[in-house]
Amino acid sequence: MSIILGINTHHNGSVALICDGKVKSAIQAERISRVKRQPLPLERDIKLTAKCVHYCLDAADFEYSDIEAIALCTPQKLTKINDLDLFRYIGGIPKKYAETFYVPHHFSHMEYIAHYGNLEPGIILIIDGSGSLEEDRLFFNVREKYHSKVIDYIQFGGKEVISAYWFDGLTSSLIYRFSPSHHPNDEINKGTDLLQSIGQYWEWASLYCCGSRNDAGKVMGLAAFGDVDQMSEKTSLSITDKCELNLNFIELKKNFKDPNILSLDLSNSKHHQNLALKVQSETEDVILKLLGILKEKYPTDTLYYCGGVALNVVANERIKSSNLFKNVVLNGSVEDNGTAIGAGLAASIQLGYKRKSSVITDYYGRKYSHEEIMEAVAEYNFSHKVLSDKELFEHAADLIKKEKIFGWFQGGSEFGPRALGNRSILANPSSPTTKHILDHYMKCRDRYRPYAPVVIEEKANQYFDINTSSPVMMRNVKVLDKGLVAITHFDETARIQTVNKKDNEILYLLLLEVEKKTGYPILLNTSFNLPGEPIVESPHDALSSFSRGALDNLFLGNVLISR
Repeated sequence: MSIILGINTHHNGSVALICDGKVKSAIQAERISRVKRQPLPLERDIKLTAKCVHYCLDAADFEYSDIEAIALCTPQKLTKINDLDLFRYIGGIPKKYAETFYVPHHFSHMEYIAHYGNLEPGIILIIDGSGSLEEDRLFFNVREKYHSKVIDYIQFGGKEVISAYWFDGLTSSLIYRFSPSHHPNDEINKGTDLLQSIGQYWEWASLYCCGSRNDAGKVMGLAAFGDVDQMSEKTSLSITDKCELNLNFIELKKNFKDPNILSLDLSNSKHHQNLALKVQSETEDVILKLLGILKEKYPTDTLYYCGGVALNVVANERIKSSNLFKNVVLNGSVEDNGTAIGAGLAASIQLGYKRKSSVITDYYGRKYSHEEIMEAVAEYNFSHKVLSDKELFEHAADLIKKEKIFGWFQGGSEFGPRALGNRSILANPSSPTTKHILDHYMKCRDRYRPYAPVVIEEKANQYFDINTSSPVMMRNVKVLDKGLVAITHFDETARIQTVNKKDNEILYLLLLEVEKKTGYPILLNTSFNLPGEPIVESPHDALSSFSRGALDNLFLGNVLISR
């Protein structure tokens, strides 16, 4: 038996446990530290690192002595760690340790997404803010193979920002890379601290529109309000016919001089809405042009897509509707948390174990027992009642019919950035008051930001323009039913999650009961957390959030908590 730990040490720090080529458990450090986007610098936060590793071992029922190898990934400067120090950081000593693997950032993204495509040959595209330093290539002990016809724009002082691989079902080879200089004083960067990077274009837009580099999702939502006729005519982001990316910093500095430094609600700001649409449109155009060129050179019906930019569901839908590929493989942890899984899988293959494939899922967290739930409940002075399964679904559906909003804590937690019905706040998608209540009293969100629906998979096409599954909210489709006002965005779309009985039986059965009460097999599904906090992980987290928030009801497993 092969037990390998994968660790991402940078932002969205995470740990994953790989057993015999399959993901057994995974956790983001933020869920334990309760600090959003928590990095995991091993030597500087030993206690947190050990907690994350112990979480994964405990969830998969393994011991420190079972660990065969550890795989590390970071987009920062590579620093190798002595094995004894590494064991001290993770909190225990393996018995028969093979090796520590150092895995390039984009290669980790690549191995992550390759795991979910049924080993179909295809192109794997990685786009993010930035990855590994080119000067570190020689120091990785997991190395990429280069295709004989690779297109590369690689500077020695550069950082990878786009990579593409050809995957034959077993092995991969690099077919494209863009690694621009990361030095601010270089002419191409025009004195900024930004790279020639699609991901960092979004970081700039996020900072300009929202006052933070980490709010690209808000900018994507804002773009729906933009007016294409009022967009800046000068293109800022482009790509040549030879696949060379260009981000025009001079144009950005010249035309955009009204940053939202106070992080105000931009629901009525046409300037920022039009900028968001410009960034969104240019991103889509560049990605589609690059994919068209790559597909012409490497004909295939399958695209694997990963990296932080792949969280942009609007661009994902544009790729899907372009019909360049019949099969687009996406999973929920395409941002940096997923590189812990990818690094672990890369190490598994490096050790000679067989490459395997898994169904698309993000349910990699541990489950909490009824006893653990009751221990947490005992710490709070809330009334509670233990329900049968039948009572659980009936009571929750009754609350939805009455247009109530509640917390829903079930099963193993989600690994990625989106709640998928196990650590969720659920509400009536057809109520005209739902969004207002969530925006103003619970989530405290800008009015322009949409909420997502979750729907029974086999009935999804009755309410949405979709004919395939979307289990991890990576599709953005047209809403066909005018009654679903709480989950319909300004452009009449929704970021949809579909559910079947096999993937999440508890949520599926709840949706069936909701359909009986309301006529819709649909719920509004948003993450269970207070503003500025990560999604809840444990029963204690859920009760802490509930105690400080405005929800009236919380379902912890089969326990109903009420104010």
